[in-house]
Amino acid sequence: MVLFSKMKVSELLDPVIKPKKLSIERHHLFPKGYLKSIGITEVRDTNQLANYALIEWEDNIDISDKSPAEYFPLLAKRFKSDELRQMIEWHGLPKGWETMQYTGFITERRKLIAKVIRNGFEKLSATEGQI
Repeated sequence: MVLFSKMKVSELLDPVIKPKKLSIERHHLFPKGYLKSIGITEVRDTNQLANYALIEWEDNIDISDKSPAEYFPLLAKRFKSDELRQMIEWHGLPKGWETMQYTGFITERRKLIAKVIRNGFEKLSATEGQI
């Protein structure tokens, strides 16, 4: 699933559909403009893998340079609580991520991304053994 969307990445990247604009974009969860406003300007800091997620381009434009605490509650309203919980888990977002300090967020999200990958690998490994 694309973050903040009910669409799957595969649906938005369907080669049959040729939109004028890419349907999804790589989004900085803590936007670069927001990070600059709090004194974080080094590219190696702002472009951390743990600061990225794929989202629909319209959402990326709407978010612009808003802080996560500002934009996340608005986007979260689109989903039922169980859908939002699952999306947050699958995307490796720490609980309360939108109000965390950036460096703490990056540290925690790295751990959660690794956990999501490990769980997926274990699930695939278990399925492979059943074939």
